[in-house]
Amino acid sequence: MSSTDGLQRDDSPETPTRRRGSGRFLDRFKLDLVVAPRHFVTYLFAAATAICLFVFLNASQPTFFIKGFVLGQVLNLPKTELGNAAGSLSFYDELLSLPLVWVWGLASDRIGRKSVYAGGFAFMALGLGLFTYAKNLYPELLLYRLIFAVGGAASSSMLTAVLADYAGEKDRGKLSGIVGLMSGAGALIALFVFLRLPTYLGDAPRGLRITYLIVTAFSALFAIIVFFGLDGKRSKSDDRRSGASSEQVLIPDEERSGDSARVENVSRTEKPALLQLAKDGFWAARDLRVLLGYVSSFLARGDTIIITGFLPLWIYKHSIDIGLCNVSDPNDPDIKDSCYQAYRTASTLSGIAQTFALIGAPIFGYLLDRVYRPTIVLIAALTGLVGYLLLSITTDPTAEVMYLYVALIGLGEIGLVVGSLALVTANYVAPSVRGSVAGVCSLFGAVGILINTRLGGYLFDVWKPNAPFFVMFIAHAIACLIAGGVVVMYLVRRSRGGESGATSGENQTIPA
Repeated sequence: MSSTDGLQRDDSPETPTRRRGSGRFLDRFKLDLVVAPRHFVTYLFAAATAICLFVFLNASQPTFFIKGFVLGQVLNLPKTELGNAAGSLSFYDELLSLPLVWVWGLASDRIGRKSVYAGGFAFMALGLGLFTYAKNLYPELLLYRLIFAVGGAASSSMLTAVLADYAGEKDRGKLSGIVGLMSGAGALIALFVFLRLPTYLGDAPRGLRITYLIVTAFSALFAIIVFFGLDGKRSKSDDRRSGASSEQVLIPDEERSGDSARVENVSRTEKPALLQLAKDGFWAARDLRVLLGYVSSFLARGDTIIITGFLPLWIYKHSIDIGLCNVSDPNDPDIKDSCYQAYRTASTLSGIAQTFALIGAPIFGYLLDRVYRPTIVLIAALTGLVGYLLLSITTDPTAEVMYLYVALIGLGEIGLVVGSLALVTANYVAPSVRGSVAGVCSLFGAVGILINTRLGGYLFDVWKPNAPFFVMFIAHAIACLIAGGVVVMYLVRRSRGGESGATSGENQTIPA
């Protein structure tokens, strides 16, 4: 039977080439053949909720130390140990996340995406619920933070893996941009809704405890929503291309190179062993587009830490040095009240960076579907490189020109986030190893946080306060070299007549 026959018989329930549940999100964006719009909507809200939970915990965690309560027990941590305690909890969180994001990715290739995703929200709910019952910093509060980290690692890994299964290749960049936009919205909900709830719920200790319980219920609810709202199969693409059965499957032109839809024979294969899956996640980086996606994840997560962590500290330290603040330590928890002008400047600059990130998400998403994707990642890396270079040579972090610098960094950050998602979820990654690839991508992100937190903090103290931005400048320069190499190789192949079209070459599959 020809491919034309297959197209003609597409509506017949008896034919194995029948499209099952294919659709478009908002009647505009092409989804995978067998993914319904409701599945993608569930995924978008799950992505926003996970980021919301991350931001809420990180932003509210110091409040436990400041108020010093848990069930009437006072932790009594001195102010001099506050920053180290909060930093240590975050560090151990990321240290545990390093292997877990990879393990969860592997697990999703065997037991299913929605099971891992729902389990992640359940673990986060458990950690958040127990957080208010800790009686000491070590081991109880640390243990509860690590329970949260188990769930956070699962949701981080599935953010990438589910997008790989759900997005149609034609609109993968745009859908990645929408995911980036929803993630930013989730962060705003945490900052402007959940973090403000305690003041409306009674005294500070009681209000914070109730708020944590509300967020706990929110996370538990999404564990249920994700389990029943996401598509039930292990990987929708596996049905078509990875051996669910020996049948003919219709692959449309939006998802494969060529001028028309065609029928592809898929033979039965066994599930790969876990050890092989583990290797495949790293081995996928032999394709430089995947390697560039991993590097982009490293930079994007590092960007977040630099802007939200070290930029405020630099501004506080500068204000203290020139006598504008009545405190001696930029880590002082009372800095908001005793150095309000510096606090407002830091908040404004961070807000500008996040605003431009939100604006840039759909823009970069659109461009990723119009231009060879590593080219857009190169542009994003160059944008961040310029911003970090300017910050690393600036002596006054309160100057008005800083607005421009952080806007560049915000744009570069979201470009790398969206670009990384598009690169590591594309059709050239075999469906059977998508979870493993997603796990390795998240692992690179966790490494980015660890390195930038520790190295940046060390250089901030022993060299100069804008040293962390110089570190990111170097990292962006390396990413630009990798992205530039990928683009040059593509242009060389194209000039030799091997490829044509703006995004051609995206569908050359990496073998499982």
